Formats: sequence, C-alpha cells, structure tokens
Amino acid sequence: MQTSEQKFVFIDVETTGVNLERNGLTQISGCVQIGDEVKESFDYFVRPYPQDEIETAALEVTGMDRRQFLLPDDPNFLAVPGQNFEDPKVIYDRLVALFSQYVSKYDKTDKFQFVGYNSHSFDMPFMRRFWEKNGDRFFGSWFWFPCLDVMLVWAQILQPIRAELPNFKLATIAKHCGIKVDDSRLHDSQYDIELTRELWLSACKIVDRGSDKKPLWQQGKLFDF
Repeated sequence: MQTSEQKFVFIDVETTGVNLERNGLTQISGCVQIGDEVKESFDYFVRPYPQDEIETAALEVTGMDRRQFLLPDDPNFLAVPGQNFEDPKVIYDRLVALFSQYVSKYDKTDKFQFVGYNSHSFDMPFMRRFWEKNGDRFFGSWFWFPCLDVMLVWAQILQPIRAELPNFKLATIAKHCGIKVDDSRLHDSQYDIELTRELWLSACKIVDRGSDKKPLWQQGKLFDF
C-alpha cells in the first residue's frame, strides 16, 4: 500500500472545552490528500461521551447547544439541520475504515502526515485521546509524529513582522495572507480546515522558493566567534 507519494490528512476538531482529560470532541472535519490530489473529505458531528464535561464557553464558541448531544428520543433533544451528532464509537469506526483505504496500520513505513492549525498542541492530542476512549492505543499506527502544524510554519515565515499582528489565530493569519474569511463560519471545523489547507498550500510555495538557498552556518560552528 506504500507509494512514493506523500499521504496527508488535514484535520480540525471542535471540542467541549480545552482540557484534554476533562473534555471531548463534538466535531471532526478534514480531508485525505495523496500527493497533490484530495481524495475525499469528511465532516462528522460527535456526541460527547457521558464523562466529557461540556463547558459553556466552548458552546459559545462553536454555537452548539448541549441539548443537541442528547439522544433523539429524549424529550429535551434539540434537532438542528445539518448537525446530526452520532455515537462516538460509530465515528471512530468510520474514521478507521476511511484511513484503512489509504494506509496500512501494520506497516511502520506507511502513515499519514497529520496536518492542522495548532495541531501539535490541540487537534492531534484530542484525536489521540479520542482513540484511547475507544479502547485503541495505536493511534500512532496511522500518523507520523510530530504532526505538521500550519501555525508553527507560519510563525517561522512571519517572524519578522510578528509585532504587527494582533494575535496568531487562524482567521488573523488567513486574512493577513490574503485569504477571504467568512467570520460567521469560523469555529465550524469543516470551514476551519478549508482555511488551514489554503494556508498550508501557501506556506509550501514560500518554503519551496527558499529551499535552494544554502544555510548561513555550518554544523559545529555555532559557537565559533
């Protein structure tokens, strides 16, 4: 199953809070890219586990209502068109089936590059914890570590003008790079991953243009003055 083409999964998640141990996932969106071609995309709404704390502040960010997480036969259940929250085990099984089409988890040389915005600190750890909650300790069978964090790539590119930026949020950097941003759609992971991939492609062009430049220092010479 291994090919010479790079395998990428762009992933963005929404959660019930920012604490990895107390909170859980509510939405997982992304796409599979092999080489330069996007093979397929996915967008899943996840019903939190009973033990997942649901923070009011997180709901205010995503615009979700905790009544949406109830089972449909609950009298307090709130149905919202386009947001069907499913059992987390169902979503886990669906992701495993999807990833299995492109990667062999038994081949240590065949894995996805996990790409996201702030993915090293947020999306990848939450996805790893989601795997563990589903009784699977082999999250690393699917993805290379460390992940490719688009935020950190742009932090390197924009370091000369960092003081001019009010913050380093996804929307701020996208706008700075000339990407049109619909503020009303932010914090929907399906939209956020679209912005993330655009930023990634833009960064790759910049990195490729500079790849032929030789470094200004040599190994072993760092402390020679």
